Amino acid sequence: MINRRSFVSACGAALAAGPGFAQRGPRFDIVIRNGELRDPSTSLRRKADLGIADGKIAAIEDGIPAGQGRDEIDASGLYVTPGLVDLHTHIYHSATGLGIEADPIAARSGVTTWVDAGSFGHDQTPGFRRFIVNSSQVRIFGYVYLYPSSRNPDIDPVKYVATVAKRTGEAVEKNRDILIGIKMQVGSNMNGRYSYDFLKIARQVCDEFRIPLMAHISFAPPETEQVMALMRAGDVVTHCYNGHSLGIVDSGGKLKPGVQEARDRGVLFDIGHGLGSFNFPAAKKALAAGFVCDTISTDIYGLNVNGPVYDMPTTMTKMLHLGMSFDDVLLRSTANPARIIGRVPGLGTIAVGAPADIAILALEDGQFTLVDSQRNQEVARQRIAARVTICRGRRVVHPA
Repeated sequence: MINRRSFVSACGAALAAGPGFAQRGPRFDIVIRNGELRDPSTSLRRKADLGIADGKIAAIEDGIPAGQGRDEIDASGLYVTPGLVDLHTHIYHSATGLGIEADPIAARSGVTTWVDAGSFGHDQTPGFRRFIVNSSQVRIFGYVYLYPSSRNPDIDPVKYVATVAKRTGEAVEKNRDILIGIKMQVGSNMNGRYSYDFLKIARQVCDEFRIPLMAHISFAPPETEQVMALMRAGDVVTHCYNGHSLGIVDSGGKLKPGVQEARDRGVLFDIGHGLGSFNFPAAKKALAAGFVCDTISTDIYGLNVNGPVYDMPTTMTKMLHLGMSFDDVLLRSTANPARIIGRVPGLGTIAVGAPADIAILALEDGQFTLVDSQRNQEVARQRIAARVTICRGRRVVHPA
């Protein structure tokens, strides 16, 4: 039986002692102390402590009292940023030849949201959800690849792609929580003389189902202007700084016809580094022409994870080296790609109530050799390095 007099007495003592009396144990799951909060999407630049509870950012304060976090991280001299968002990866591991597992790379790279850009077709979507999305510590989304998986010489490739196009659109429609749109590889090296035909089919199905298109560009034909004419607002052109014939700048450094017009109507341009698609000279020409990418991504997979890509901070470092500011690099690695995904409110930002997806980053001084896809080398004097990765309010750890 509860002793009423003792209970009333205890309540009175708690009220007299102030609101802190009733707080027993930590308020937060994680407290990050002494770091500089940086969120370029809101111009946030503030030295403060950040408290995380129940998977959300619960507090941003000048000083959170000691002992208030079950896990406390000292971020002195470091940057506390939104978790990095990699818009172009290949992480359908153990089922496709190139796919890598996201979590081990995420733990060391600060990437809390990964987008698989077309490692799988419409009929592999259930496996993508069950074995990749649902089993990962980090957030995972995807573009479905529209491709001629049949190699039967008796089947016309264009007719085949046309027959699977509707099913591909339906797969996106039924899985909109994890699928963004359709990915198509455009270039003679990828789909030969059928590449432009496949792109036109992709355009039709994306219009029918009102979903975005991501277009890989590499080698002509088709020509850049033809590709740009088929891109719509919200679509993504990936590999925008490649040095190939289906690029966005000509040999003289001028933007090719249709590129600026595509940007003006809302088409977005992504780096998608990859094994062959990021070229220092091409990037320098595009930047000199005033054409700055909208998003920074790795196109990471099994053949480039050990170089030249390595991870997202390395790709970000290359753009920092080419003259972009730290905040400009962050914006294109957090809020900008998060808006393209458009599935999680507050993703890519730091604010009370936003998802507790956090990267703790360092800017290191020194001499760092950077290598592009054609093995051109540059020496940078600063590099971005990740120290801690937090997703959904928990540290991302390397799987045992």
